Amino acid sequence: MFGAGYADSELIFCQPGGQYYSPDRLGARVVELMRSVGLYCVSLHSLAPLTLLTERRGLDIHDEMFEEIRNNREKDYANAALRGQEMQLGFLRHSLMISRMHFCIEMACRKSAGKIQLEAWRQGGPLTGRKVEVPRVKSTREGSQHFWEESEETERLPVEPDALFTLRFLDRPEGTRIAHFFYEADRGSMNSTDMLKKFRAYHHFVKRQQRHKESFGIHPIRAVLVETTDESRARRLMQLVHHPLVCGSGKRAGLFWFTISSLYAESTSDAKSARPLPHHLVKPEVVFEAIWALPDQSMHSIKDIENAVS
Repeated sequence: MFGAGYADSELIFCQPGGQYYSPDRLGARVVELMRSVGLYCVSLHSLAPLTLLTERRGLDIHDEMFEEIRNNREKDYANAALRGQEMQLGFLRHSLMISRMHFCIEMACRKSAGKIQLEAWRQGGPLTGRKVEVPRVKSTREGSQHFWEESEETERLPVEPDALFTLRFLDRPEGTRIAHFFYEADRGSMNSTDMLKKFRAYHHFVKRQQRHKESFGIHPIRAVLVETTDESRARRLMQLVHHPLVCGSGKRAGLFWFTISSLYAESTSDAKSARPLPHHLVKPEVVFEAIWALPDQSMHSIKDIENAVS
């Protein structure tokens, strides 16, 4: 129950009145509060606050929470920013892309008036360690052009999606309610050869060998959703997935759907906030709109009914 002066912006972290609260300020505020009660040399990524909760309040904190904080502390992102260590900061930006997509999916489901539920979301460790055997590709170069062809040798390529999630559409007929998606957060750091391998691995894993049934216990995979940095990068990736080495000669590359980060990250005005907000905070349900492009230039929505199960 909120008071009359509360502006409900549906934000997880906000000011007492509901207004936008800068993530940059959150860590500093935690340090201030800790020092006010005599706790020094601690931060948002310190284990000390959780230890106090377990010891003084008797709360049961999951081991994964301790492990996540420990990993973040060891990565020392704050000092990496000061030292200009772009590679290390790249991992942080990649994690933030995944978190943003998770936020959009979950909030869009909440705004669906009960029509769509986020049945499951998985990321990180549970999705690692899978490989698929594919024909090895040989690469040659003539001038500025790259050429690839399959050889008789085989190689094992990793299939490790950044996230896997399942949606339940309650307003659909029986037999079409469940849809499974892989998600890839592409920051543009991988070259064309490595991206070709990634897409080939996905296509063999899902379409040709259907390894997702055994590995993840789901079927069918509606799409591999790829969020990338900008339109030019998206067009290059769409050309790659349309390559015969990925989907076969003359076949439609319908497994991979592409969108760009600017649809979520660009600031937009909001009547409930005194300052512009990132678009995904104002309208997270944009993720369910027809913003996903296939290599044939057709646009699709996650809510499209094809390949869903009960």
